[in-house]
Amino acid sequence: RDFGPDCRLTERIEENKYNTYASAEWRNKKKHMFVGLSANGKPMKGRKTRRKNTATHFLPIVVQPR
Repeated sequence: RDFGPDCRLTERIEENKYNTYASAEWRNKKKHMFVGLSANGKPMKGRKTRRKNTATHFLPIVVQPR
């Protein structure tokens, strides 16, 4: 399967032990565009997301192989 430039993300581990994911390709006014989920679980627009916004923080979970 081929993935385009929109699928490349930069992972960053924040000081609160959460992970944030920013687009490696796209920026809005030289600011990163982060992956974020609203309170309803819907994806947020990239231009409305910031690194410190809690909607963009994801808790990493270790998954054990079966």
